[in-house]
Amino acid sequence: MLRAHGKSAATVIKLMMACNDLSLANQALTEWKKEQPPNKKSRQTGAGMYFVRAQLAHLNEGLKVIQAIRDDPLLMNLVHQSDPQTQSSFRKLEDFLKGGARHREFEELVGQIRHNLTFHYDESGKLIDRALSDLAARTKDHTSPITRGSTAHIWYFKVADSVVNNVVCHQIWGIPKQGDIEAEANKRADRCHEIFLWFVDFSGEFIWKYCEA
Repeated sequence: MLRAHGKSAATVIKLMMACNDLSLANQALTEWKKEQPPNKKSRQTGAGMYFVRAQLAHLNEGLKVIQAIRDDPLLMNLVHQSDPQTQSSFRKLEDFLKGGARHREFEELVGQIRHNLTFHYDESGKLIDRALSDLAARTKDHTSPITRGSTAHIWYFKVADSVVNNVVCHQIWGIPKQGDIEAEANKRADRCHEIFLWFVDFSGEFIWKYCEA
């Protein structure tokens, strides 16, 4: 059935892939936010950061699919045939595409994390070097725990989570080192979640309509 749609089917399959990956990352984040047993407690903060990074990376790839839909007259015709809510979510996503009014905001919130920390581990090492210098200057205790065990999640290197948090909060998201860092980080995370909700709202109805056509 999908094959009969021609080239546009590949774009819609990519949209499905993004939805699948985003929903799994979002669900895993929800699970790690819950109260954890003692043997997982030390990993809770790092796991939360990881699944936020994973979700943002998949959202970044998902926006490329939105761009492909906008560039395909056949798919755009289907967007225009969709219900008002689906069209509204699509228009909001369009603002974050290249050339859109909010593209720079998207790159600062999402794109840089995808490029530097999720699919690549700061290839130049510059962000990590800056984070280490900053942490060393601001922390009296220059030690960080390492744990080992018989299951994978017990092997844990806390300094890596501290570096990731420093890079995301201060170097990528530009949060000042004075003030309520957690509150400011949550504001940015909430904004990313808002984009995520628009994405899944559009995608679910659009995919359904495409498969019915």
